[in-house]
Amino acid sequence: MLMHIFDTSNFDRSLRRRRLTAFALLAVGIVGILCYLFLIHGSQTFPDFARGFYLGGASGICIGSVFLLVRTTYLLTHPEARKKAKIKEQDEREKTIINQSFQFAGVFTFFACAASLFVLVAVSLEAAAAVLGVVALYSIVWVAASIYLSKKL
Repeated sequence: MLMHIFDTSNFDRSLRRRRLTAFALLAVGIVGILCYLFLIHGSQTFPDFARGFYLGGASGICIGSVFLLVRTTYLLTHPEARKKAKIKEQDEREKTIINQSFQFAGVFTFFACAASLFVLVAVSLEAAAAVLGVVALYSIVWVAASIYLSKKL
């Protein structure tokens, strides 16, 4: 489903899906803020960094989703701006830059997580298990995306 959201073969449909994604992200951010206000804020059982994580993470998600919502709404209501954005997104050079950036970031993240496992196993088994879970999730998503794209393309 997520791969359909950013499919630019039909740019108008892609913008409408991005707007729905922005609303969904806004809902996630609001839930995080509500959890902070009603569950975390007054509680003394959570350390300061956990309270800061809830407030900062939820606020960041809300702000990012509002920016995405404003931009997609603007593009949906202004045909000239939509045309420029469509040309830029469908430019082969732009696509190549984005794809290679994601590829490099993914490979770097994968190997950084694998290397950090050597340190984390000695320090904290729980942290090592969490990083191992991230590596496993990355691998599963990569395989699923490969299968999906091989059938689609």
